[in-house]
Amino acid sequence: MSSACFRKRRPALILVVCLVAAACATTGGSKLQTTSGPEQRFSMVGNGFETTAIISKDGAQGPSVDLGRYDNGSTIRGTVNNRPFQRSVDQAGGTARGQASQGPITLNVSEANDQFTCTGLVGRPSNVTISREKINGTIGFCAYELARSGEVYNGSRSCAGGISPVTVRFPPSILEWKPINICVLMALLMSTP
Repeated sequence: MSSACFRKRRPALILVVCLVAAACATTGGSKLQTTSGPEQRFSMVGNGFETTAIISKDGAQGPSVDLGRYDNGSTIRGTVNNRPFQRSVDQAGGTARGQASQGPITLNVSEANDQFTCTGLVGRPSNVTISREKINGTIGFCAYELARSGEVYNGSRSCAGGISPVTVRFPPSILEWKPINICVLMALLMSTP
């Protein structure tokens, strides 16, 4: 093969190698089930409600949330429900502290085997376990019993208004966040009716 021909094919080869590496990075070893499509949107849909946000390595934006990740994820700040929000995050220690519209948020994350657990205060005591197969526990004012079904989690959500079916979808871009940052994001998007 001539060097001119190799130079023409080299960008395509590099692109293929990068795509394969990215696919391996987002699907292997994750503790959270994500979608495989190009859409970078978190969504939670149930009877009469929908919560969505575009997730990127730099933050989350949606109808009720506009957050940025700063200092390599050590600070999360912006607005939640049109109110200022700031959270300091100790990623090495797996803790986060701050204030949101529903009250103080203090979270700790612990990792074991194929799951991580978020515990603390999200307006009220919270304890939720997350794995590729299920999400179970309480986040703020809501309790979840979700099981993986294809690329989404399906099950029930119990909040102040009663129990309803719910489907939750996480985009692959959320895997760029550390587990404590994921706990903070879930607390903000999934804790209120």
